[in-house]
Amino acid sequence: MWRVPLHSVLHPIVQASSGQVIGHEALLRGPTGSAWESPAQLFAEADRQGDRVSLEQAARRLAVSRLPDLPSHQSLFVNIDPVVAPAVPPIPAPPDRVVLEIAETRPIGDDQALRSQIDAWRSQGHRIAVDDYGAGYMGVKTLLALEPDIVKIDQAVIRGLDHHPARRAAVEAIMHVTQAIGPILVIAEGVETPEEFWALQDCGVDYMQGYLFGKPQESPIRDVVSVLPTRMRPDPSTSREHRN
Repeated sequence: MWRVPLHSVLHPIVQASSGQVIGHEALLRGPTGSAWESPAQLFAEADRQGDRVSLEQAARRLAVSRLPDLPSHQSLFVNIDPVVAPAVPPIPAPPDRVVLEIAETRPIGDDQALRSQIDAWRSQGHRIAVDDYGAGYMGVKTLLALEPDIVKIDQAVIRGLDHHPARRAAVEAIMHVTQAIGPILVIAEGVETPEEFWALQDCGVDYMQGYLFGKPQESPIRDVVSVLPTRMRPDPSTSREHRN
């Protein structure tokens, strides 16, 4: 199954205030248009066959192979499955340019072996990111246990943020906690609309990832200045004072 042709595409992570791309997340893909194009399908089949480690190795190898494609000032974000992390060989790349993203598919705050592995990665020079924060098991306990360099807020928290007060409050709480523990760089995932972009800026989130800035693609990009949304200034001719 995963012995079919696989490749890795790149999804930009941007600084909203400058429009600069600070890095790309490498995402696994199967053959375009096939049943295996989706990474979810790939990993589900790997789990069914009991060979997730093999696919994880291939995904990590393909992700790291994209590092030479990035400008020297950009980082490569690589997903790490904490369940099989100890069974996968080390990252063969300059550690200061590779951010390891860890999604908590099961509680890991009390997993001493994994915490030791994360400490080893950090001592090598890697930065550690917790992925999909706000979904699954990921919570404050995980932040205290792992002390990550980066937190990526799950898209489920971001969706409709501009008209959903509870989600906005959740983002503000995450910003407060991460800055109290950290400083920790916070990235909002799944940003799709200008309204979400502006609401995130109002919450103090300056780093974002999502289709608003572009879909995952083969080639890296340097900046997204041309696609950044801007707030429209009110037309004075339509103001209440003018109409009166």
